[in-house]
Amino acid sequence: MVIKLKRKHLLGHRFVVMVMILVCYTGYGQTKNITSRENKSLHNTLDSIFSSFNKTTPGVAVTILQNGKVTAKKAYGLASLEHNVPFTHNTVVRLPYSEGREFISIAAVLMEKEGLLSLDDKVSKYFPQLPAWSEPVTLYDLLNHRSGFADEWATLLLAQASMTNRFDQSQFLNFLYRQPKPEVEPGKGYMYSNSDFGLLRLILEKASGQNLRQWMKLKLFDPLGMTSTLLHDDKDEVIEGFAQQYYKYGKGYKTWTSDKTSPGGNYYIATTVNDLEKWAVVHLDTASIISKAVTKLFRNPQLMPGRDKDYVFGFKEKKLGTHTIRTHQGVNECTYIS
Repeated sequence: MVIKLKRKHLLGHRFVVMVMILVCYTGYGQTKNITSRENKSLHNTLDSIFSSFNKTTPGVAVTILQNGKVTAKKAYGLASLEHNVPFTHNTVVRLPYSEGREFISIAAVLMEKEGLLSLDDKVSKYFPQLPAWSEPVTLYDLLNHRSGFADEWATLLLAQASMTNRFDQSQFLNFLYRQPKPEVEPGKGYMYSNSDFGLLRLILEKASGQNLRQWMKLKLFDPLGMTSTLLHDDKDEVIEGFAQQYYKYGKGYKTWTSDKTSPGGNYYIATTVNDLEKWAVVHLDTASIISKAVTKLFRNPQLMPGRDKDYVFGFKEKKLGTHTIRTHQGVNECTYIS
């Protein structure tokens, strides 16, 4: 068995410092393990795909799993161009923004399992000052962008010509409190809105009585052994082993430092490929609480309009040859697990 990996499916990323697991291969009913000959061929295929990543470029780490077991593990390029530091499977990289939705969505389901909230709760239960028109909106609507709340960053872009200006929490909430009418019919229409997940984050903190970063560490990441993964809600924080994001500029590279930010909406995830390996394994285990949480999210889910099986809380299903592939990604289709 040889897994064929196509370059065009792997490298469509805005930023060229990447952290990813390429393939979690379940065998599709097969129990045969990869032979040493096939394993060598797989490593050669990876070397060919990532031949452009070297000691002068930003880097990437790759792990391939078959039936939950590692069959290939390679890293290429640099974590720091400035200091000539190699990129490894323990290099910490912050996933692009909407890629964090998978993690916060699963956190919401786990809080429901603990009895801290219900996904059918009205958002007005937690923030009664929200406008009257939002009364029917539930947490489940926030997860699926069916709330009708205006997008905070699109509004900032219109009003101030920038998405990178900072909202404080009171500004964010006042923005929602004063919205005169919904953008779409609450609970039924669809509009992608960063405000939905910003508000969800604040509700999760009210329900748990904890900062969401602390709660996710204790209840989500630590139990899985994902010790390098965190809700990266402070972009200026120093993290050991952290790799800056780079983008291509002319014949060289520049660092990407311009970020959208608000107190509610900061749910970037910082992680490593070694941690994502553990995340992938529990997704494949149908008995795990993570796998069961994902099943709950697929209860009457919202598809992204115009896209085939693209779910707003961080998953997409697509065909690759004869195989069905589920990718973990955000709205910009930056895939970190397939």
